[in-house]
Amino acid sequence: MAITIKTALKHFSILTVIYATVLVVLAPHCLAKNSINDTYSSESQYQQVLDNESYQVIIESGTIETLNFLVKRAQSEHINKKTMGDIIQWTSQQLLNSPYVFYLLDKTTPEYLYISLSKTDCVLFVEEVIVVSQLIKNNQLNLSNYIAGIKQIRYHGNVVYCNRNHYFKDWVTMNERNGIVTDVGASLTQIKLPFSANILGDIISQDKTNIHYNNLNCIKDREKFVNTESIGFIPLQELPKYLKYIHNGDIIGIIRTANKSDSVHHLGIAYVHDGTVSMIHASSVAKKVVVAPSLAGYLAKFKDSLGIILIRVK
Repeated sequence: MAITIKTALKHFSILTVIYATVLVVLAPHCLAKNSINDTYSSESQYQQVLDNESYQVIIESGTIETLNFLVKRAQSEHINKKTMGDIIQWTSQQLLNSPYVFYLLDKTTPEYLYISLSKTDCVLFVEEVIVVSQLIKNNQLNLSNYIAGIKQIRYHGNVVYCNRNHYFKDWVTMNERNGIVTDVGASLTQIKLPFSANILGDIISQDKTNIHYNNLNCIKDREKFVNTESIGFIPLQELPKYLKYIHNGDIIGIIRTANKSDSVHHLGIAYVHDGTVSMIHASSVAKKVVVAPSLAGYLAKFKDSLGIILIRVK
């Protein structure tokens, strides 16, 4: 029996869960061009072979409706004609007030692919906006392409815990290699982020009841690799002279005292207007996606602010 996405939603009030193997799409021309409103003969239409392994795809409630809204509004406003940075800024504004929720990726094991355009956190918000914006630019925004895009940007391989880009340094390195982003900060300052990545392995090793304890060795191995890589860093004292190089839609990593994963404490998206660089971000304090009036003002709120990472989506 043929089912539509809307029909499926009626049966899942909180989450739509699809057991699937999803193909990673490595180039825009490989993406399917079916509409979000397409009718599928069965859920197996989402199933494609990937290393002969399967995993759970969880689609948060409200995601499909939001995707539909973005498709229609982007088309009516001809958003795809804008630059990538302006599309990212536009998309992030459409998602203002989305609720911030902790631990969306770590509720259970084994690893699952979490898909949302409703509940979010600072990292997921950046991922969601990037993938939606790329698909809008290429007139290819639909559910199956969105799922594939999130998988590609979040993991360096199949959907397993050890393949998730846990550290932002790893996230930048992998997505730069995939041609998705470029490290603008590195080219501006030639200064490397001076902190190592080890906090995740340390946390897991201290608690044998941790649901990810069985992954300790592979996390430690990945941390060794991450620590051989480098990304650019703009120190706080030098930031004023580099503000003019920040574009709409740039990804900003907030660097504070190294007490968290490779010291990247928070992520946001640059919003440049009226001569001011502000930031759209998912705030754990406000518990939703908000606009910080200025980047400089946001950094000044924290005594341990050290600077930023500056990444641009291609």
